[in-house]
Amino acid sequence: MSNIQKVVGIAFIKDKKLLIVQSKKSSKTNSYTFIGGGVEEGETIIDAAVREVSEEIHNGFTIEPTELELVMTKQEKAASDPNKTIEMNMFIAKKEINVKLVPNEEILIYHWYSLDEDLNVSNSIKDFIDYAKKNNIL
Repeated sequence: MSNIQKVVGIAFIKDKKLLIVQSKKSSKTNSYTFIGGGVEEGETIIDAAVREVSEEIHNGFTIEPTELELVMTKQEKAASDPNKTIEMNMFIAKKEINVKLVPNEEILIYHWYSLDEDLNVSNSIKDFIDYAKKNNIL
């Protein structure tokens, strides 16, 4: 099981909508994921979450470890590669995004997702939505 990659996903919620993205990688399967990515060697999951938020939202946006709450950890197939198993660590961000979301080389689409939309979202997003509904978050 050492070939399982640790990954972080960060849920930003605004007006009962969830920020999802389509990255260059996830566009290959036409799916949407959370802001997030792999945990690098020597990083904790919280360090990785802080770094990924800064990299993927960019425009000077940062988040502090105290503004993140770990809500779920699970193993699943990667949205970008169904042959790869990941350990997804999902966080809720307790900070509102206060910069313009601008597509870049890594993130092609930023989207505020309503639960009634029919998009191809990752299993992590589906699981998070179930969690969020049960806990009156969405």
